[in-house]
Amino acid sequence: MAHKPDEDSPELSPQVSKTKVAKYRQKARKSIAEFFGVGEEDEKNALRWEKRRLRIASSMGKGLKDDLFEQDYPDGAPPNVKDPLRFSRMSRQMSRVSFSSGMPGAPGGRKDTRKKSVFQMTVKGISSLSTNQKEMQRKKSFKAQGQSFPRGSIWHGVDEPKTEDDFSLVDDVFFDEKPLKPPPAASPQKSPELAGGPSAPGWRRKPPEAIPSTPGEDMVDLGFKKIKDTVLMTAFSKDKRQVGMGILGKVTRRRLKSTVIMDKEIKQQLDNLDDHRPYFTYWVTFVQIVVFIVAVSVYGFAPFGIGQTPESANVRMPNLAIQTETHMEKDNLWFGPRQADLIHLGAKYSPCMRTDENLNAAINLDRDEERGSACCIRNDGSGCVQTVEDACSEILSRFEKWTVKAPGPDSRLSGSVCGQDPKYCNNPSSTPPFIWLDDITQWPLCKETARPNQSLASQKDQHMSCEILGRPCCFGIQGECIITTQEHCDLKRGFFHYEATLCSQVNCFEEICGMIPFANPKNPDQFYRLWTSLFLHGGLVHLIFTIVFQMWIMRDLEKLMGAIRITIIYLGAGVAGNLASCTFIPYQVEAGPSGAQFGVAACLLVEVLQSFQMYKHPFLAVIKLMLPLMGFFLLGLLPWIDNWAHLFGFFFGFLLAFALMPYVSFGVFDRRRKIISIIVCLGASIGLFSILVIIFYVAPLTDCHWCIYFNCIPFTQNFCENMGVRIKKNATYSSHFL
Repeated sequence: MAHKPDEDSPELSPQVSKTKVAKYRQKARKSIAEFFGVGEEDEKNALRWEKRRLRIASSMGKGLKDDLFEQDYPDGAPPNVKDPLRFSRMSRQMSRVSFSSGMPGAPGGRKDTRKKSVFQMTVKGISSLSTNQKEMQRKKSFKAQGQSFPRGSIWHGVDEPKTEDDFSLVDDVFFDEKPLKPPPAASPQKSPELAGGPSAPGWRRKPPEAIPSTPGEDMVDLGFKKIKDTVLMTAFSKDKRQVGMGILGKVTRRRLKSTVIMDKEIKQQLDNLDDHRPYFTYWVTFVQIVVFIVAVSVYGFAPFGIGQTPESANVRMPNLAIQTETHMEKDNLWFGPRQADLIHLGAKYSPCMRTDENLNAAINLDRDEERGSACCIRNDGSGCVQTVEDACSEILSRFEKWTVKAPGPDSRLSGSVCGQDPKYCNNPSSTPPFIWLDDITQWPLCKETARPNQSLASQKDQHMSCEILGRPCCFGIQGECIITTQEHCDLKRGFFHYEATLCSQVNCFEEICGMIPFANPKNPDQFYRLWTSLFLHGGLVHLIFTIVFQMWIMRDLEKLMGAIRITIIYLGAGVAGNLASCTFIPYQVEAGPSGAQFGVAACLLVEVLQSFQMYKHPFLAVIKLMLPLMGFFLLGLLPWIDNWAHLFGFFFGFLLAFALMPYVSFGVFDRRRKIISIIVCLGASIGLFSILVIIFYVAPLTDCHWCIYFNCIPFTQNFCENMGVRIKKNATYSSHFL
């Protein structure tokens, strides 16, 4: 276009005017070309506009034509992807990658170089991170199940969409399959990322058609096909207890018949037996150890040996004399607590479980002697003590005894008592209808006493104003009581009573027994000692034997029998053995689970008898088992070993084992025979236990002289001295005064 200069503007030179005219023409031509879309810059922006159009069309759900994905390859087939770890990520980006590589106007398939927004990159990173975590968790779950998976490949067609679980299996390469034929070459109209080209050379093969997304039984079968049956059996039955063998069977080298144990029916029975964990063995052993530690921590140790050890000391006696007194303490062979301490802890001791006629007779003799006692008052006013007339010195003391000529309050003849009188007691007071009897052994314990209003020089009712030099002391294991000083009572390891004045006012036998007080103070009822003694031990050596047996033999049997069965046999045999021991040797203190352990040992014999047909030499197996058992019974003839508990514990364990132990039947007849034996043995155990209870409580054996010889043979005169408790046949009330 020609430009006409203004009239006021100065005139331009011809050369400058031509240059400006050329620029204006070029600018006008470019503007018109851009307006009509035929400029040079439009070709550069064509790819960008086309991508935008396709992206908008895809988001709106419009279908795209196949010609947009067309791409020529020099070999006629798309290249294979070699990195399987990126395929799950590439599968989610197929559409975007395919667009960028196959767009018209994008020469050489160049990538989009536009910078993405921060929001897009953040979303993309989070999605990739969550996907990778899911894949790692899936692979870990497959590894935890020990499964093997087939080799995988990554070729797929456009019309075969794959799930994420399919791609998660491409890295498992431990499945042996024959190589599958590669699929036919893809058509050149498909994108290289989506086309199913020939498989890449190497180890990857097509995965099986049916692979579950969640590992299940099919996957376990595929993985275990490569493991031999012997390896699986070894892994699954590593610690399983075998019927008829066990630890003791391996030690004694029992030999089983292969023809019997490989029989299909017997093998099925053996496989169906449960494998248990020895919970009860661990629990009872732990409790026994804790109880022993507490016992020796509180009560200490007795002298070690099989005889008696004298303990002497210079103590002040009720007559104010300092003299040497000796107390004989029974030794402990097992290095543990004393007899009296074991009774306090709950050891087996019949007089604490029932009324004993011999002990009651001895206590009544002491009561008769105390009934004729009175207060012996020293002439120098140094004190007084309750004693018999023969123990009160006529020269140094005065025996204040109520008689017909000099009666007590309300014309009483029984008394007097040092520090107690019905006339001066306010609680409980001797008033009708609660008047105190004329028998000092029936007097209650006075809780509130009023002192007489008189001078110390007055001899009237002097028994109430004098200083008491001796009070009741309970000692020993037979409920003995004497009036003595605190020092003398401590030497005898007794219980001193400051609050009482008479032995009849304290229940020594209930105090000696300890544990839960009697429901009726005159009738011992601690029957629970039958099972509390199972958790006690005579000493450290005894405890070590128990731990070794239970952790070696009993733990092995519990794996076969289970906690419930072994608990019934252990407690049942232990309680029955203690009951028999209480019946035949009632005056011996025993502690420990020896009866229960022999009941467990009886299970070993029952196991051999029940599996008799499985052994090559069954009689030899029985002999090898009986020899050590007979040796243990012979050891029961030594002191501090209860052979009666061993015998009846073994017998009850034998019956209960026949009724409760799992067994293998060898035919129909053998099965019927074992079922009948279960019923008979269970009934026999209940009947025998009932007989022992009746004998113990209704018709007790208190004078069985021959029973001691089965428990301890006196090879010397004092060999069994610390086992026997000689019941006193006379009064001991004044034994320390005469």
